[in-house]
Amino acid sequence: LVAFCNPKAEFEPDVSRFQHLLSRMMSLLMCLSLSDISNLAQGHFKVLNLDGFDKYSLKYLDTVDVKQKVVLQWIQRLVVEGGRTGVLDVAPPILSRVFQE
Repeated sequence: LVAFCNPKAEFEPDVSRFQHLLSRMMSLLMCLSLSDISNLAQGHFKVLNLDGFDKYSLKYLDTVDVKQKVVLQWIQRLVVEGGRTGVLDVAPPILSRVFQE
């Protein structure tokens, strides 16, 4: 996804926001997944940080049982938004393959 980001200067702030939020979401997804399969105590795996997440989303995440599915949906929504706003500069058929991985 990072390779598909728009290189034009006018998109630089939006691309930076997208890349940072995507990295944090992937970190959160990885930590949640590892903590599910690990025998280690809760909170052993560290997330990059939670900048860019609003407090309501994080509060909601605490209330659900399958947190990974919620974070995966957040990532999918971020990708769709990036495609719609031009942050991701790639043809839709190529971008759709992101959802198959």
